[in-house]
Amino acid sequence: MSQEDISLDEKRTYGEKRDTTVAYVATGLGLARVEISGDQVGRVGLVHQGAVQDVAGGDGQLLVATDEDVLVGTEEGFAGTSFGPAVAVGVGGDRLLAADGDGRVAHLAGDQWEGLGTVDEPRRFDGPYLATGDGVVRADDDGLGGRGLSDVRDVAAAGPYAATADGLYRWVDGEWTVAREGRASVVAAEHGRVHAVTGDGLVAREGEGGRWTACDLPVAEQVADVAYGESPTVVTAAGTVLVDAPSDATPDGTGGWRHRSLGMPDVTAIAIP
Repeated sequence: MSQEDISLDEKRTYGEKRDTTVAYVATGLGLARVEISGDQVGRVGLVHQGAVQDVAGGDGQLLVATDEDVLVGTEEGFAGTSFGPAVAVGVGGDRLLAADGDGRVAHLAGDQWEGLGTVDEPRRFDGPYLATGDGVVRADDDGLGGRGLSDVRDVAAAGPYAATADGLYRWVDGEWTVAREGRASVVAAEHGRVHAVTGDGLVAREGEGGRWTACDLPVAEQVADVAYGESPTVVTAAGTVLVDAPSDATPDGTGGWRHRSLGMPDVTAIAIP
């Protein structure tokens, strides 16, 4: 048995054990399940084989976009939904959302998909928001509503924020305001903290009036996505998972980024249900 096969509980012999966070990563080989506890990126396993385009999670729900169908995570594994091939999925409260390559957007009502409308170049969901080539779109009970901007690469419902080719924007008092100048390709936000991928790499801000600071990652790889579990968790396109561990979770008390390669290519997204 190799060191990488040892479980988190076996590795953490000394000190207080921490709760384990389970993250799911969309890769070109399939859906990877990753256990994270404190500063440990532990057991990794492929729980669904075949290219995964996107994954979304929240409120204990997991949704997976593949080249064949949209899958819903269950206690027994994954169940098909008869949506067909999908490029983006989202979990918005009690609503499960999906979009295909032609721009069709729908939500899952019971065991049936109900169409909400079409968009240009669907890219990424976060909650009810969808980043598209034509701007930010919000999925509501009565369909899709455009929220402006253009060439939007990613969205974060907490804010909300939008990452675009022109800059990072936040919706304030009914309009988009510049949160950070310069192109942005990824954004994630939760409880007042924000992470974004910009021309300067991964940057972060804590609190409404906080300053943007560069994240000194230990790997020189393109960040594909960011999620929040016990700690901010990053995945790169090359398949490295990084955790910004708090000081009390590291043996020397310094905290900072800990990482592990999944050995899986073509990573697009990470989700923590």
